[in-house]
Amino acid sequence: MAEKHIKISRSGLKLFEECPRCFWLALHHKIKRPPGYPYTLSGAVDYLAKREFDSFREKSDLPAVIKKAGIGAKLFSGRELADWRSNFAGVRCQDPELNATLYGAIDDILEFPDGSLAVVDYKSTGAREITIYSDYQKQMDIYSYILAKSGYKTKDKAYFVFYIVQKEGDFNDRLNFRGEVREINVDPSWVEETFKRAVNLARSEEIPQSAADCKHCQFVTDIQALGQ
Repeated sequence: MAEKHIKISRSGLKLFEECPRCFWLALHHKIKRPPGYPYTLSGAVDYLAKREFDSFREKSDLPAVIKKAGIGAKLFSGRELADWRSNFAGVRCQDPELNATLYGAIDDILEFPDGSLAVVDYKSTGAREITIYSDYQKQMDIYSYILAKSGYKTKDKAYFVFYIVQKEGDFNDRLNFRGEVREINVDPSWVEETFKRAVNLARSEEIPQSAADCKHCQFVTDIQALGQ
């Protein structure tokens, strides 16, 4: 009997790294962690940024925030972009040996004169200082890995476009944002082995140990202890 094809999202791989038990329960029994608060404002900024970038793409031009950064690339205009942005399709690569797919939805792509691609991700924040969190870094590592595995030439760079809330002046029922670009180096070297381990665990019938610092698993353990 052929092995079942396994599909793991970028967020699923993140969950595997955070807690193997939570990852396994989500795949095997559809038991998922309680959802966090919806980031509706971030979602609105993401929507508006995509719309703005697309308006410049149609004119073969660049948004001011990209021009100011002096990156030396254009907005990718391939037909694939619509699927790559979709949560239901996404950018994806298949590993025939593992019989598994890794996928995720991206915000945008820059294309350089040599044809190489770099991932762009929009972020919004109200913080005074921009912080590139570890999760942000890994997000870009994974997307770059998927593109490369799909046969695209990729840069060893990725770009965050941060939209920062400006808190100076009067509110007047209006939020003002300042856009800034941050370039990072990507390192996809860890992704393949992590993906392989995640697929192997997904195929296991034995529930794994939880991560020592998993608050979700600890909550369940504490509740069970009350009933003893």
